[in-house]
Amino acid sequence: MDSKDERSSRSIDPGLRRKISISDDGAPDSVYVDGDLTGKGGSRRKVVIIDEDERSMPAANPAPRRSMDGRVRARRAAVRRALGRRRLVRAIGALAALVLGIAVLAVLGSSWFGVRSADVRVSGNVYTNPVQLNAIIDEVLGTPIVLVDTDAIEEQINAIAWVAGSSVRTDWPFGLVIDIREREPVLSIPGPDGLFRVLDADGRVLDVIDGWPFEYLLLTSDDTPNLGVAEFAPPGPTGAAALGAVLTAGIRDRVSLIEVDAAGTDLRVTLDDGTVIKFGAARELFPKLVRLETVLSAGELLPGATVDVSTDEVVLGE
Repeated sequence: MDSKDERSSRSIDPGLRRKISISDDGAPDSVYVDGDLTGKGGSRRKVVIIDEDERSMPAANPAPRRSMDGRVRARRAAVRRALGRRRLVRAIGALAALVLGIAVLAVLGSSWFGVRSADVRVSGNVYTNPVQLNAIIDEVLGTPIVLVDTDAIEEQINAIAWVAGSSVRTDWPFGLVIDIREREPVLSIPGPDGLFRVLDADGRVLDVIDGWPFEYLLLTSDDTPNLGVAEFAPPGPTGAAALGAVLTAGIRDRVSLIEVDAAGTDLRVTLDDGTVIKFGAARELFPKLVRLETVLSAGELLPGATVDVSTDEVVLGE
């Protein structure tokens, strides 16, 4: 009798042996088998195909997965609660800051922090009308320091005749600091009413007084109206005031009288020795002053002479 191994080798035709390969298309891996899968050839051997994926895949354990999902959901819920608490804390903090700010503003805007007269400091007010200035200050006394309108106060102070400009600032917690820059008086001119008007270089009336203020140059002009404080003189007196502001000290100390018509077409200066200087129209005064200085430095003028500097060609006369 043939052995068992020999019978086995004879029962399978070597020509029928073949390899079956299945590409990796995502399906379970296959194994190599020997024999005829169709059962032809009289073989009664059974063919067993083993899926290695199924053999190697561990058995599913749904219980741990459910436990893991529960922990993740609990963690997410805890994060959401923590985020909500942070948002609530921020909202409460913002509300508290708002309430505190409103309370602070309410206190600062109360009379507790109002401007006090003892804390108001004023400088530069030599000729500034004290009645007008004090009236402006009185209006702001008691006003909360945070509500003081310094621009409005400056505008009111600048309207005072002697004031050329002012600076107003608050001084915490109860004070006010006022710095005044006053106008420079140049000359005085008598009006039809016999009162003298003090003018600055712009022709603005700084003051109206009874009697000639001898410290200022004297100006006379025909048809000059009775000007009030803070009003402006006509073109003639305004031009004469501009001339008086730019006179050199050597000439200014010798001026005894300035004359001009209301329109400013004939401006004349009389020196203390009777010399008359004709400037012509009360404009373009700087080059005319240069001509006058040249004549005076040359020593060509005699007392009581007349010199016309209104044109480029200076004319000397007796």
